[in-house]
Amino acid sequence: MSKTKEVAGTTFVEILVAIALMTLLFNIGWAISNSFTGVKKVRNYEIAVSLASQAIEAARAARFRDLGAMKDGRKDTLLGDFSSASNIYDGENCEGFIPIVKIGEVEFKREVQIFDAPSLLNEMDSGLKLIRVTVYWQAIEDGVKLSYEAVSTIAE
Repeated sequence: MSKTKEVAGTTFVEILVAIALMTLLFNIGWAISNSFTGVKKVRNYEIAVSLASQAIEAARAARFRDLGAMKDGRKDTLLGDFSSASNIYDGENCEGFIPIVKIGEVEFKREVQIFDAPSLLNEMDSGLKLIRVTVYWQAIEDGVKLSYEAVSTIAE
């Protein structure tokens, strides 16, 4: 009897099984990666909501006469503090409000507007102010520009 050498190789079925397993592992990795991206987007949205809420709560806590309004143009108001990073209260202790806040890789820009609400009686002030806070940021993952807006009223 003569001895023949067997050549070791892979069969077509073995290659198909290997490709199927690699595809499965790739899909699992892709799903995990997408979930992390979604978590980052939700986290950034929550930060924007917190920045807007902070501005509204600060306005509610301030004296009514210290709020200011868009038409005033005064720098010694809460509105002036929100609009400027060079206010005396924006020092190392972060006691003031900075219009651009960088958290991680994302830069959030907060715009605060305060308006005097008009009165139905011409000779009387309404004693009501409207505050509008808009927070802008750009998603790092896909470069989409996003914004969040909160509106509230404050009574004297």
